[in-house]
Amino acid sequence: MNASRENPPTASHREAIRALYDAYFETLDDGRLEEWPEFFADECRYRIITRENYEAAQGLCIMQADSKGMLTDRVRAILKTQVYAPRYYRRFYSGLRVLGGTGKEWEVRQNVLIVQTLIDKPSEILGCGVGRDRVVSNASGELKFVDRTLVFDTEMIRNSLIYPA
Repeated sequence: MNASRENPPTASHREAIRALYDAYFETLDDGRLEEWPEFFADECRYRIITRENYEAAQGLCIMQADSKGMLTDRVRAILKTQVYAPRYYRRFYSGLRVLGGTGKEWEVRQNVLIVQTLIDKPSEILGCGVGRDRVVSNASGELKFVDRTLVFDTEMIRNSLIYPA
C-alpha cells in the first residue's frame, strides 16, 4: 500500500495505533511470547531484514514468517526447542508516524532500538533500525499487523537474535 497523504489519520486513529505499538512492545519486553502472534492478522508477513537488502528490494531476510501460524511455530521453537543463554530484550521505539491510509488500513513507520542483556554480561545494543508496517482494522475493530518489517541499519546482525523485534 502506498501512503495516502489525502486521507490523513484522525487523532483517534493515531491514538489507537500508538496503543497497539505500546501493547506490542510491552508484551515482548515482558517475555509474554505466547501472546505475540495475536498482534497479527491470520494472513500476514513478519520479517527482519538488513537495510542494504531492503533498499535493493532483495528478499533475503534474517527472520521471516508469512502467516500467523509461522509466528506461532517461531514462539514454540523459542520456548521449547532452542537452547540459548538466558537474556532479556528491551525495545525502544520513537518517531511513530502514521504515514497515511484508508481508515481501515494504515502505513506506519517508527525508529526501533533493541538492547539485549545476558544475565552475566553488560547490556549491549542488539539492533537499530526502522519499522515499516501495515496495520489493519479487522471486522471487530481490533488493529492487527498485516506486515511488520524491521529494517536493521547494519549488515552485521548478531547471531544471538532470538526473540522477535
